[in-house]
Amino acid sequence: MTHKQRNQKILEAIAEETERAVASKKIARETLIREGIYTAKGKLRVEFGGHSKRQRVAA
Repeated sequence: MTHKQRNQKILEAIAEETERAVASKKIARETLIREGIYTAKGKLRVEFGGHSKRQRVAA
């Protein structure tokens, strides 16, 4: 398999997963939780811009 063929297969797999993940709102939310972007409670994780319980110290 050439580099070009490998890259094409990767792009196809990404496109298939994206199509599956946006099929419905429920599936999209489950995908984001499974990938670790949202918590099981539906909150955005801190690493992705969610709020932290810790107070931030001004520099």
